[in-house]
Amino acid sequence: MFIRYALLSFIALLLSACGGSSDSTQESPPPVVVTPAPAPIIYTGIFLDSFVENLSYATASSTGMTNVMGEFSYQLDEQVTFSIGSIAFLPIEAEAIITPLTIFDTQDINNIAVVNMLRLLQSLDIDGNADNGITISDTAHELANGLTVNFSDTDFDSQVANLVAMSGALNQQLISAESAIAHFQQTLSEQDISVCAKTHSKIGQTGFFSTFAHNVAGMATIIDDCTIEITQFDYDGGGPDVYFYAAQNHQYSSENAFAISNKINGQAYQNAAFTLKLPNNKSLDDLTGISVWCVDFNADFGNLEFSP
Repeated sequence: MFIRYALLSFIALLLSACGGSSDSTQESPPPVVVTPAPAPIIYTGIFLDSFVENLSYATASSTGMTNVMGEFSYQLDEQVTFSIGSIAFLPIEAEAIITPLTIFDTQDINNIAVVNMLRLLQSLDIDGNADNGITISDTAHELANGLTVNFSDTDFDSQVANLVAMSGALNQQLISAESAIAHFQQTLSEQDISVCAKTHSKIGQTGFFSTFAHNVAGMATIIDDCTIEITQFDYDGGGPDVYFYAAQNHQYSSENAFAISNKINGQAYQNAAFTLKLPNNKSLDDLTGISVWCVDFNADFGNLEFSP
C-alpha cells in the first residue's frame, strides 16, 4: 500500500514539475506558411544565319528543334548546345540572338570555323535559297548521327561531303566561302531591321538609379526597340542572385516582371557599361523602369524610371 501511494505521489509531482495537469491546455504552434517558388521565366532566343529551322538544341531545362523563325527556349544562366545529328556545336551561354560568331566567340567573319559553319548550314538548306530562311532536313540529322567534325580543320570539306551530297538538299556539295560570307553579311546588315527596329516612342528616354543598397548607381538609356544601355554603373557585387530586372511601375516582384541580364552578383563594378537586350517575347511596352533586383530576397538594390 505504501509503495502504491509513493508511486502515485511521484507521478503527480512529475506532472506538476512539467507544468502538466488534467485541466491544462498547451498552445498550438503557429501554422507553417509555405511560399511556393515562383515559376521559372522561359525566354526565347533566335539562331541566325538566316533564321535556321529544325536545328536541334538542348539546355538544362529544355530540348527541341528550332522553329521556322529559328527560335529556341531557355532560362537564365543556362548554356545551350546546338547540333545536327551528332555534329554538336560548342556549348555557349544562351541569349536572345546567337550566330556562328557567337558559337566561336569571335567578331571575325572570316574565321575559318565561322565560315565552315556558315557553309554547312547554307548548303544543307532544303531549297538551296538561304535568303528565305534555312531549313535543315530530318534526313540530314539522320545522316549526321555518329558523325563528328572539326569546323577548324583544313579537310573540313571532305568530312561533310557525303552528308551534304545525301541530305536531300538542293545543293549537292558545299557552297563556296565567298557565297556563304556574302549571305551572312547581308543577314547581319538586316538584323537591326528584322530583330531590333527603331520605331518605339520611348527610344532616347533615360533614367538614373536611386541607391537603396550595395552602392548601386548609374544611368540607363533606351537605344532602340530592344536595347537598353547601362553606363556609369556602380555596384559592390554583394548580393545573391542579382539581375537587371524590368517591370511596369516598379512592380519587380510581380509575375509580369522579367530579367534582362544574366547574374551580375559576385563582382564589383565601378563606372561599368552594359548593353542589355530585351527577351524576344518582350517589348518596351512591358516596362517603365528597371531595377538591380535580388531574386532570392525580393530586394530592390536600386531602380530608375525612364523619362524623356
